[in-house]
Amino acid sequence: MSIKTTKQRDRILEVIRDAHGHLTADEVYQTLKQEDTSIGVATVYRNLKFLYENKIINRIQHPDFGYVYDANLDRHYHFHCDVCNRMYDIDDLYQANLNTLIEKEFGGKIHSHMTFFKGICPDCLKKEKDKH
Repeated sequence: MSIKTTKQRDRILEVIRDAHGHLTADEVYQTLKQEDTSIGVATVYRNLKFLYENKIINRIQHPDFGYVYDANLDRHYHFHCDVCNRMYDIDDLYQANLNTLIEKEFGGKIHSHMTFFKGICPDCLKKEKDKH
């Protein structure tokens, strides 16, 4: 099945890919609004939902901002910094064997899992250390 593309949808995807990180729908909207004053916030939300549901982008629950969007579709974990509020990908540490372990313990069928770490990122730790 081919996915219908539109100029706005393509541009939304480009903004997310260019960010190399996690953006809220509002951040995507504000970026696009600077270029095209005719784009509406509902269009951004509708297209983000479409892109997520069609597995073109990733959507992660942020503790303060609702959802954030990410172009990284590889299985990975996330880290949220309590100081700067940024969300980071934790790549290359995904534990696929955890699904099998949980299945054995729980007795159900695990398709995937998500793990979310909270703490202080290296940049904020360095800033805190530099203060003292």
